[in-house]
Amino acid sequence: MENLTLNQIKGLAQQTANPSLSIFLPTHRTGQDIQQDPIRFKNLLRDAEQQLLNSGMGPREVSVLLQPGQALLNDSAFWQHQYDGLAVFIAADDFHYYRLPFFVEELLIIAPSYYVKPVLPLFTNNGHYYILALSQNEVRLFEGTRHSVGQIDLPVEMPENLNEALKLDEPEKQLQMHTGSSPGGAGTGMFHGQGSGAEQQEAGIERYLNLVDSGLKEIFHEQQAPLVLAGVDYLLPIYHKVSDYAHIMPDGITGSPEHLQPELLKEQAWSIVEPYFRQETEKLVATYQQFADTDTASDNVEEIVAAAFNGRVDRLVLSVDTQVWGTFNRDTGKVVYDQEGQSQEDHFPLLDFAAMQTLQNGGAVYALSQDEMPTKSAIAAVFRY
Repeated sequence: MENLTLNQIKGLAQQTANPSLSIFLPTHRTGQDIQQDPIRFKNLLRDAEQQLLNSGMGPREVSVLLQPGQALLNDSAFWQHQYDGLAVFIAADDFHYYRLPFFVEELLIIAPSYYVKPVLPLFTNNGHYYILALSQNEVRLFEGTRHSVGQIDLPVEMPENLNEALKLDEPEKQLQMHTGSSPGGAGTGMFHGQGSGAEQQEAGIERYLNLVDSGLKEIFHEQQAPLVLAGVDYLLPIYHKVSDYAHIMPDGITGSPEHLQPELLKEQAWSIVEPYFRQETEKLVATYQQFADTDTASDNVEEIVAAAFNGRVDRLVLSVDTQVWGTFNRDTGKVVYDQEGQSQEDHFPLLDFAAMQTLQNGGAVYALSQDEMPTKSAIAAVFRY
């Protein structure tokens, strides 16, 4: 099971088979609750089956469509290794599932395209960030939002620790480190020796961190999310030096991260990124208000959806509390939407569509609560032209 990337969600957004099923389920990493996860998924599959039969599909056609989901349901090992949420997408000859590092509401959507709004927190510019916990003994990468954090799988080719990176076999060539105790009790690695020996040791650390950074490139590709480093104080400036990632936060979490639980890392990381996100949101709102009475900005659903489709949206703001269903004619650029917010057989989520079109065309997407929105509308945009 892969981690969900921006390229993958772009692919999901381009899928237009009808019907398309989008299933979201809160899951559990440990404890007795993991036994309930497949039961709840089974209930959602049953709901999907009933809705599809009610729509006029034949029993055999429904069975074929849902077969990948049924196979997933019967994979007991799969349910033993979950994150905090699960997203499953099913259409004819198309099936995807992703573990999510944050909680999602239980939801089943059947529409002419996939419903991706619940996973947009991973790709918005005002709450999605990474934490890279570095030590000589291990590397851990976490993906967070303002409400949750989850550890994500590292590329298999990336070194898991310093010794693996350097591939040292002879004991006398091992980097000699000793551990000192900080006032809080966290271990801090320090170099032995002076001159060329210390320089060699630092060069080894630099090689290790450079390999880590290279291994993370496939995860950070096309990302603009802030990255918070966690590690002893001598490691962080070296990683700043070797990394090509342009969005590393100047401040980090100092001290050994090896025994820090994810929630504690999130708490400390959020204190670093929250002022950054707040400043970015304030800039966005100010920019929208600056252009609100001109042709450069709009909070009209129909206008924004058409502009996003044509690559005109530079910054898009969505309310996380609302969805708008409707249809969009790609030939005429016209939108028809249901003001009651109820899905109809040929309708799809217009805010999803606008967000995906904006991301595909290199624009930025922000997700705010309705109270934070710069307008009473559930959507607002600043145009490129």
